[in-house]
Amino acid sequence: MLQSFVLRDGNLNGRQVGALTYDSVAKQFSMTIAEDVPKDDLPLSLAGFANRNIRVLSHEDVLRWVRGRICPPGRHNIREILRDNGLKEYDEFGLLMVTQAKCDKDELYLDY
Repeated sequence: MLQSFVLRDGNLNGRQVGALTYDSVAKQFSMTIAEDVPKDDLPLSLAGFANRNIRVLSHEDVLRWVRGRICPPGRHNIREILRDNGLKEYDEFGLLMVTQAKCDKDELYLDY
C-alpha cells in the first residue's frame, strides 16, 4: 500500500518543499523535491540534492535522510522509546510517523 505525504518547511511558512511516499509492502521510500522551490530556500538536508539537480531521490537516499531524523537502532534506551510510541520493533517508517519527520536539524515536517 502506498502512503503519500507532503513535506513542508516551517521556515517557509509551511510551504510545500516536496513529497514523501512509502510503499509498505515493498518497504521502500521515495521523495521528490518541489521544482518551484529555489535551491537557496531549501534546508541543507535537501539542498545538496537540488544543487546536483536531483529532485527525485532514490530509496537509499531517502532512507539515509530518514535515518538522520529518527533515533538510531543502537540508542541506549531504544526499547523504551519504541514501547512509549506504541511500536513493537524498530521500524524507520513507524518512527518517522511518530515524529512527523521533525528533528532539530531544520524545520521540515510531514503533513498528512
